[in-house]
Amino acid sequence: MKIAVFADLHGRIFLCLKLVERLQRERNIKIDLILQCGDMGIFPNLQTLDKATLKHAKCDPTELGFHRYFVKPQPQVAALLEKLTCDMVCVRGNHEDHDFLNQLEAQTQAPRFAVDCYERIFIGKTGSLQTFQFGDAQFNLVGIGRIGLPAHKNPSENQTYIQPYEKATLEQKHPNVNQECVDILISHDSPLNFVTTGFGMPEIRDFLMVHQPIYHFFGHTGTPYDLQLFDNKVTQSCKIAELTWEKSGLLPEGCMVLINWQNRFAHQIEVINDEWLKEYTRAGWEYL
Repeated sequence: MKIAVFADLHGRIFLCLKLVERLQRERNIKIDLILQCGDMGIFPNLQTLDKATLKHAKCDPTELGFHRYFVKPQPQVAALLEKLTCDMVCVRGNHEDHDFLNQLEAQTQAPRFAVDCYERIFIGKTGSLQTFQFGDAQFNLVGIGRIGLPAHKNPSENQTYIQPYEKATLEQKHPNVNQECVDILISHDSPLNFVTTGFGMPEIRDFLMVHQPIYHFFGHTGTPYDLQLFDNKVTQSCKIAELTWEKSGLLPEGCMVLINWQNRFAHQIEVINDEWLKEYTRAGWEYL
């Protein structure tokens, strides 16, 4: 099983899919699934943009990529998706239209729900166990969306923070969720005190200590790619770089990671740093 992992896309979903399709062609492989760690930039209605996204979009229209490519079918996206059999499974970030996502989430009891017109991009509900099987390989995934709640904030005032119902789900003792069966955790925020003292989400830290997944992938912090052994001495905790362009005009190292997964005892991760990535510049990526 081959799984591509990305973090903060901020609207650059079409670029992400282009990179996955190019990886398949260049290496003659098949990607089975894409995981994404929040801040997709899901804003189907441009009137609901948050202040940060609106500010960045004035200089970089790729921030509006969800609205442009994934609300109504577009021929170039449909053609690309025909070459990809994989879905994308994400968590909520802090830069999404949460009212839109709330409406979709309320319509299903399933652990994830589609958000795009092609029904290929899914948001996983915080704390819900998702199982994926491709061939004889299987893994269990849990996601934790949004960001940590500061002590002086009220989550009802700002849905970018983890909500009470999501915290309750994480605290439930699911008989089918134990430290043996959660293989991968994806989150938007980092665990509390893991990247910066005083910042991060305590719920993520608690989950890692209790369930001890093999891998944890996250974004949000604005820091470069990094891979460290978490405090539980089991989990490889991986900060994925944001999918945007550096001052050099190139995509940053560590913005795309590949997991080769067979089972809990046979797996590896690779940072994709192939030479062809340099072709995907800010000015030219749409023409590739």
